[in-house]
Amino acid sequence: MDDLDDILNDEELFETFETDESLFNTKRYQRTVKAYSKSSSRKRVRTGFDYYRKLFEQIHTAIASGERQIKSFEETIQGNRISQKNPIKQGNFYVDNGVMLYIDKIYDPLTGVEVNQSTDRKYKVHVVYENGTENHIWLLSLISSLYDKKRSGRLVTEPLDSISMLGEEVSNYQTTGYIYVVKYAGTDSRFTELDNLFKIGVATDIKKRLSNSQNEATYLFAPVQLVASYEIQNISANKLEKYLHDSFAEKRVQLDTVSPTGKMVSVNEWFLVSRDEIDATINELFTKIQLN
Repeated sequence: MDDLDDILNDEELFETFETDESLFNTKRYQRTVKAYSKSSSRKRVRTGFDYYRKLFEQIHTAIASGERQIKSFEETIQGNRISQKNPIKQGNFYVDNGVMLYIDKIYDPLTGVEVNQSTDRKYKVHVVYENGTENHIWLLSLISSLYDKKRSGRLVTEPLDSISMLGEEVSNYQTTGYIYVVKYAGTDSRFTELDNLFKIGVATDIKKRLSNSQNEATYLFAPVQLVASYEIQNISANKLEKYLHDSFAEKRVQLDTVSPTGKMVSVNEWFLVSRDEIDATINELFTKIQLN
């Protein structure tokens, strides 16, 4: 019976996955994985994690904007599965057991020589995880984990403007609306003096939705400045808006203003929350949606 090393040296390794899923039954490697686990485990990154944290933040932003996507290996087109023709590469991002990871380097543990990409059994990889841990593991162990169905391995696609990972799926993506974030741009000092005062809304046409803000109570009868927008595909944009409102419920504020007709109006659709927190929450939400 071939072991994992022999299988990974097969040039057609993952290209026959759909017709021979038994190749990815990891039960035969359970003893090896358990032995490895006893001798090595993830450790906290002691220094320099800020560099990696910024990388993960950039990836989440790219996912939220649609520039990148999180794909299961079953969803990817044939040519994008891990194989000798499409190996693990330095700089790749994956998700293993719900935690995003970064391939920091691939190297020969005997000589220390680094390579940019490989599926060779002789190499180890330095993996940095989004939760602040790191590990040096055999390349084959990483691949085995990513293809273990119980661990729900995923890949983060390269930027979609440079490589298409969607194949014919592109036509199936439908925009349901846009989440937008605006700030008050009027002259009332009660509102201009409030730092981090934003309204989060939903629209099918943002420009049209905001064009009449000076006559609408929800915008405090004043002009507003668009500071961010997110295109929502294949899920309800209205439900996402509600999720965000619920997430920031404790930061919701009630604002009182006077309408053009002199009537006092109370508005409760604004939040005192930083842009960074809004971006982080939206990016985290989009990542969770793609992981499900």
